[in-house]
Amino acid sequence: MIHAHDVDWMAGHLPGQVCGVPDHLRNMLSPAPAVRAEAFDGFYAEAHDQGAVDPCTAMSLPFLFDMADDPATPDRAEIVRLLLSIGRASARRDPECVYFTSNGVESTAHVGITAEMTERADTFVRYAADPDPLVRRPAIEAVGLFLADGRCAARVLAERLPAEDGILERLMVVRTLARLAVRLPEVGTTVATWLDELIDGPERPHADAPVRLSALTHRALIDPGQDTAGLVPRAIALLRDITATPTAEKSCDGCRWCISTLHVRGRAVVPTVRPAHLAAEHFDPDHPWEEHSPLSSVLRTLHTTLGDRIAERTALLVAQLTSPDAATRYDAIAMTKDLPGTLPRPVLTALLDLLPDDLAAARTIQGGFSQWFGGRLRVAPEDTELLLDTLDDYMATLRAAHGPDVWATDNAVVRRAYQEAVMTLADHHDPRALPDLIRSLETRVDDWRVLYGVSGYPQAADQLVPLLADGLSFIDPARPNAPIPAGLYLSCLAELKDPLAIPVITDTLTWAGQHQSWGVVTGALDALASFGLDAQGAHAFVRLLTNAPDEAVRAAARATLNALSDPQAPRTARPKAGNGYGKEPPY
Repeated sequence: MIHAHDVDWMAGHLPGQVCGVPDHLRNMLSPAPAVRAEAFDGFYAEAHDQGAVDPCTAMSLPFLFDMADDPATPDRAEIVRLLLSIGRASARRDPECVYFTSNGVESTAHVGITAEMTERADTFVRYAADPDPLVRRPAIEAVGLFLADGRCAARVLAERLPAEDGILERLMVVRTLARLAVRLPEVGTTVATWLDELIDGPERPHADAPVRLSALTHRALIDPGQDTAGLVPRAIALLRDITATPTAEKSCDGCRWCISTLHVRGRAVVPTVRPAHLAAEHFDPDHPWEEHSPLSSVLRTLHTTLGDRIAERTALLVAQLTSPDAATRYDAIAMTKDLPGTLPRPVLTALLDLLPDDLAAARTIQGGFSQWFGGRLRVAPEDTELLLDTLDDYMATLRAAHGPDVWATDNAVVRRAYQEAVMTLADHHDPRALPDLIRSLETRVDDWRVLYGVSGYPQAADQLVPLLADGLSFIDPARPNAPIPAGLYLSCLAELKDPLAIPVITDTLTWAGQHQSWGVVTGALDALASFGLDAQGAHAFVRLLTNAPDEAVRAAARATLNALSDPQAPRTARPKAGNGYGKEPPY
């Protein structure tokens, strides 16, 4: 390995700055795993942060290639992945542009890095045949990205397919070939012919079905003009073949996510086994937290290819959501959120059918319907009642299985799914959520969540206001924002618009003023102002605060006095007594 002291590591740095890259490179070879992990983190932070490619990144390439060439190097696969990441980031930059390093220094390092990756492309060809599959995976992608001779790259990649026996490597080969055809259109015909052979050639072993599905998807991607009338039906048939319930009594040996059977009740479920050709981790670095099946990157690409062909995407999603394979179902939930427009009824029905699986329920409700998490699934108005009724039935099923206080159950997955269902009902001001909201405020279990939903229940203000007042009594004037901000309680009282809240807010003004907790005082004044003439009884106390030592409090007090004195201010009328149970939800 070349010596680090032979390199001027200060290029691209300002005078006086210290470059830690040589130390990181040296520690990547440490026998201690913890030291190596820290070295990789340090390198990424200093030389490749969020895809940065600086002069010190370029100067590190010879060292990284030396490490990757040595079979004795620990974490060789991580080194090759790093090289791929550096090269990919450089290739995506405009070679005619000058970029700035994190130190504010002009840099064109990306040009030299791209050239060096091209010069060393044969090295990646060699890595692509390495005995270690973890080394081969990034190397396969690098061959398609950096080899200048497109025909040579296509031949190398095509030869890898029969040599690979893992689904990740085989899918990587197909995807890389398709990307090669996009990068170098002159090999498009060659790649298309090769994909056609995979799709329509002789019958292959059952385990080759994922490769055929990938070939079918990428064939449509590289040639959008071809007739795709039968694309989705054929893809669905392949998907069903791939995800057929396995008959062998073989536990999953790769997927960490097939845990739904720990939480399922009330229906027959697939055993916790996977088809051998699916028992593997995800391989798409662009969606590491959304992908549980190696097929999902292929299916996501197919959805992208279909674009606004909603009917066909609906049919495909329904097939995914009803798959016997749990990982395929979980990934389909994430893909559903990318469907444009309102949710088609068949997809909504398929999603709701997943609720008996609590892990799928949590992912579905939290990721799609819960407004707290920015729900991205838009339900048509005519389907809202179906959604809310189904969630209410699901909550009843959980209460029957886990007892009445499911909101606070020790089972983290069940608790999350139940709470998301409750809060989704609360988003729609559905009275069926109210008992759990009240129970949470009474027990103070995850009551911070409830505070974002209680304002939609003015009909239960006689129950909610005392509970909110009790929550305010636990506020520490020295730490008014922990664990729950006092302002959140005050805004809830203001939004309920019930005169019962006025003395609670006035009492808060008193103790907050005594402790000079001016942020709480300001929040209480704003809440009081929302009641207009109804809060005139607090006029004298508010006037005193116009002389408070805090400028923001003085301004809020003057604004509140105006609101309390303005005859045009809207008066609040207390709703009729009652808790609203049994009423039709105000959709």
